[in-house]
Amino acid sequence: MSIGGRPVSGRSVGSAIRSPLPLTLLGVWRAFWAEPWSFKFTCLYVFFEYVRPQEVYEWLTVLPWSRVTILSAVFFFVIEGGRVRSRSVANGLLLCFALVVLLSSVFAYSPTESFNKLVLLLNWLIAFFLISNTASDERKFYLFIVLFLLWCIKMSQFATRSFLTGGGSSGGAPGWFQNTGEFALQMCIFVPLSLFFLIGLYPSLKKSQVIMLSLLPLSGVIGVVNSGSRGGLLGLGCVGLWLLLKSKRKVRGLIVLAVAAPTIWAILPQAQRDRFSTAGKDETSVSRLTYWKRGLDMASKYPVLGVGYENWGAYIEDHYPLAPGEVRKYVAPGISVVEVSHNIFIEVVSQLGYTGLVLFVLLIVSIWFLNAKSRRVLRSCGERGRFLENMSHGLDAGNVGFIVAGFFMAVAFNPFLWFQLAMTAALHVVALQLANRTNMSTRTHHRRPQRSERAHLHVPAGFAKI
Repeated sequence: MSIGGRPVSGRSVGSAIRSPLPLTLLGVWRAFWAEPWSFKFTCLYVFFEYVRPQEVYEWLTVLPWSRVTILSAVFFFVIEGGRVRSRSVANGLLLCFALVVLLSSVFAYSPTESFNKLVLLLNWLIAFFLISNTASDERKFYLFIVLFLLWCIKMSQFATRSFLTGGGSSGGAPGWFQNTGEFALQMCIFVPLSLFFLIGLYPSLKKSQVIMLSLLPLSGVIGVVNSGSRGGLLGLGCVGLWLLLKSKRKVRGLIVLAVAAPTIWAILPQAQRDRFSTAGKDETSVSRLTYWKRGLDMASKYPVLGVGYENWGAYIEDHYPLAPGEVRKYVAPGISVVEVSHNIFIEVVSQLGYTGLVLFVLLIVSIWFLNAKSRRVLRSCGERGRFLENMSHGLDAGNVGFIVAGFFMAVAFNPFLWFQLAMTAALHVVALQLANRTNMSTRTHHRRPQRSERAHLHVPAGFAKI
């Protein structure tokens, strides 16, 4: 089985996609080990960043695995003579955004707070560079998506099991997704990506494989339901509406949505349904509105570069007294906890000003722009571009989930957007390569042979040319 003309063994068998790489752990493992070390370490980095086994098993704490794997990926990329293939608009926007973060840190309310956290943004920049330039052909991109979905299903299956056994609300892996809201946001990205993965491969799948892959988006939906996150549920609902609007079969999609929405509402625990009825009036909603107002107040005072990258907590604590009934939380004597902004746009505009906000919005929009551009490029590829085209739709819908769910969470500098952007940039590189190969193949096929070529073509096999 092969994708992009290369089977698992690595030998070329032609240019057409005959079937996807094996959807077995053994097949994926063999394909994974056939790739360069820069790609392998990039995938391992994503594993340690998303699954975080080093925070579950104490014996793994001997090394900072995320840092080791990402630096190893950079090292092997250089050693292998890797080429910078991704040169999209996202690259320029990302560099401009990084420059604004740096300037905001220099002129921050507390520069120390900013510079202590700059390594995080540097981490996302390197991850973007690696993913967009190592998952740079059909085979590698396919493998990366398979592994990414495996890391996500590791979280969603745990939440599904907890839901079915009545274990109560649950988050994801330790770290970025341990909080139930942020886990729900990741599921809003995972559900459409896994759904379009299935649709993209559907013609070449067996019934058993279709059933198996159908469990992925289903487990993600159950994960959002079990999370108890209102923002996650709203994000999932908007993903469904987005898919309906983009669907060519709107009647069928409307029927599916009409069945799914009341079903999800029916299986929601009563306590979660009650939370929707008090939205805007309960303590959580009121406190968030307060923080949003404070964030906009910061932006009005520092409109160009904000109060400084990662300066939200320090500025809030020093400039805004406790509201009536509000109690300062302490994690240790003398160490207080300040609530975050609970909104990606407030988070950015308060800390990076309107300059940062404009670039942040452009980065989000660039995902839709690049995916639309990739689909235009893939039109010349026919059925061969089916998988990539469907993955672009999945990334588009996941971006909707990020925006809607992120409207209630402070996750602008968490991995969600940056990995979405990296996969989109990688897909665009692969789409351009595929279109170029397809067009070259078409031109070669239709080109009329020259006289010398025609003479050569008629020499019977096995005979020497005289």
